[in-house]
Amino acid sequence: MDTVSALDALRGKLEATFGKGMAMMILASAANVANVSTIGLSPSEFVRLADAVCADQRVIDMWGAAGAADVAQQWHQLV
Repeated sequence: MDTVSALDALRGKLEATFGKGMAMMILASAANVANVSTIGLSPSEFVRLADAVCADQRVIDMWGAAGAADVAQQWHQLV
């Protein structure tokens, strides 16, 4: 899967769990932490972004540490 489609999948999962506004805040925060732009992501940048999303405390609080780690691995496999 290309990184644009992978990012859409990541964003969709966040929006389904947190709603659109909170999902965008989590994604923006993770992009800042990972030091990546969400435009023109390389596969390695996508992996860093996915890891940063899953390390966000709001995500861990909602999915649990093990759940967040599982989702990160699923997202890694998209690219």
